[in-house]
Amino acid sequence: MGPSLDFLKICRIDPSHPSVTERYFKTRIIPTYDECVLTHSNRLCLITLAPTHPILKENLDVISVNFEPVGKVNRLSNKVSGKFKKGGQKLSEKSVLCTVKCSNDCDYTIYSCISGSLIEVNERLVDNPKLLKENPWSEGYIGIILPPFKSSHKNCMEDVS
Repeated sequence: MGPSLDFLKICRIDPSHPSVTERYFKTRIIPTYDECVLTHSNRLCLITLAPTHPILKENLDVISVNFEPVGKVNRLSNKVSGKFKKGGQKLSEKSVLCTVKCSNDCDYTIYSCISGSLIEVNERLVDNPKLLKENPWSEGYIGIILPPFKSSHKNCMEDVS
């Protein structure tokens, strides 16, 4: 059983029942970024921290989450509309979603780690950055990305072994 599945078991309210994340999302750890992609059957991907990310691994206190550091692009100004989510900012795997400042005076850059259209960023992290560490696989997600249809199966639907 991989580290992500052990982490999911810890997140269970009742140890004998799978969490919502385990039931409805496929999990894929992206080791290059120490991030995790949770893919729903509707193709939407939640980006969050992997259990191997230094913020979680070293139990660092999160001071702030800033979605505005990307050159001229403010991730908080992302607006999508309609059934096909038109207007989302286009992202590559190396697009910066945000920066996280921690109590150890380090800034961590969080990347999209998959290509697609940015559907939303978790604005709650701006006011309550501790969610990123306290509930990384639910309320503390960083953003939601809709991958291109042709690549959604290949890039997001792989399960953690």
